[in-house]
Amino acid sequence: MPCSILILGGYRLKRVLLMAMVFLMLTGCEALTFSVDKLLKAPNIADEQAAIHQALIESTGRSITLAYPRNGDYLSAFVIRDIDGDETDEALVFYTPSGFVSEQNVRIAVLDKDSDGKWHAMYELAGNGTSIDTVRVSEYEGATDIIIGYGTALYDENRVSIYRYKNGVLASIFDGTYTMLDLIDIDSCGDDEIVTIKKLGTDVTVSAIKTKDAFISEVKLSASASAISGFKFGKLMKDAPALFVDVVDETASLVTEVVTTSDGRLCVLSQENQLPVYLTRRSQGYKSMDFDGDGIVEVPVLTSFMGYADFMYEPEFMTIWTAYDPQTGAFRHKSSSYYSPESGYVFKLPNRWVNFVTVIKDKQTKEITFVKYDAAIESISDMQKLISIAVVDRQNVGSYMNNGYNVVKSGSDSAIMVKTHADIDEPLMLTSDEISSNIYKVEKSSDIIIP
Repeated sequence: MPCSILILGGYRLKRVLLMAMVFLMLTGCEALTFSVDKLLKAPNIADEQAAIHQALIESTGRSITLAYPRNGDYLSAFVIRDIDGDETDEALVFYTPSGFVSEQNVRIAVLDKDSDGKWHAMYELAGNGTSIDTVRVSEYEGATDIIIGYGTALYDENRVSIYRYKNGVLASIFDGTYTMLDLIDIDSCGDDEIVTIKKLGTDVTVSAIKTKDAFISEVKLSASASAISGFKFGKLMKDAPALFVDVVDETASLVTEVVTTSDGRLCVLSQENQLPVYLTRRSQGYKSMDFDGDGIVEVPVLTSFMGYADFMYEPEFMTIWTAYDPQTGAFRHKSSSYYSPESGYVFKLPNRWVNFVTVIKDKQTKEITFVKYDAAIESISDMQKLISIAVVDRQNVGSYMNNGYNVVKSGSDSAIMVKTHADIDEPLMLTSDEISSNIYKVEKSSDIIIP
């Protein structure tokens, strides 16, 4: 199919079109959908930010250094959206005056357009910290909350301020501290609550803030924590929403506390059901997650694979994924797997493998080989091999394929590859579809914790 290029005037547009024509010649016309309109969007946004930037400089009378959020939905120093409900966009800008010492708090400016489309600074105030950690915006019933998390000079403390912009004034309606923060509809009311997790000493508290009702619910977790590892929001069995908080306890192990709501208030399930927190204890790095994508958050616990207690080797661990069942008030076994936090994958064991298969791990390559367990054989390494799984850097995929491996899952920098060893008539051997459907790519665990 012939390619047609629309020729338009303007030096900048000509350069864009020339680059696009070169790319078309390299890739082939039918492999690319080309849109002049899409190419023009980015410069327009950049031009608008430049106009806002210049208007702020003119307002302050000096040069400024933009402050960029480290986390969250907004990673730009500019937030452009309607924050006062007048159906036109305002701009929030985070900055510090140039030349100020690093301990100077960031500042927030609000700018608006006049009838000629020119930006003007309307209001500014000093923020509550020396950097911007996260920015979130929550809307409901015509009101807009601007949630800004600030970094401070104290390593283990962030501050949060919730603002409303009304009648030309950006006013704080709530100030507090947090270790982690998110917007979560934890009570299924239809609106997100501002949920914070905060560690003070060895105590961890979870708070849910409803600004529209001026309501705050707070609970303290049962576990004595030396650090917070992370959290995951999802569902319990029977579709009830909950927050799963992973903390490092006094034994330097990871435990999980589950927070949900009852009659509109937060509650900790370990306290409601006298469920010992130590039942979720495992090594650090094994974080709670929804590894299989069904919406239910699973909490991993570990047990040795078959054969390691008998032969006194350094054990390889099977990961048992458990889910909380509100009807029984306990964690229930959901599935068994091999899970590699460092390599970022879970291999769920088929039911017919449980109690019949164990593993060997190559300590150098991290390759895992599943073998058919046979108590009569003295060494696990001499047992019949079934399949091997390796996570391979992209540049090494070819050499592994030459050695009998096939790519099962692929990412931008690595691939999960599998090699089969046994014949298909072996009862424990898996088909290609079984292998592929039981491998799940998950986020790698870097063991970063917040003390």
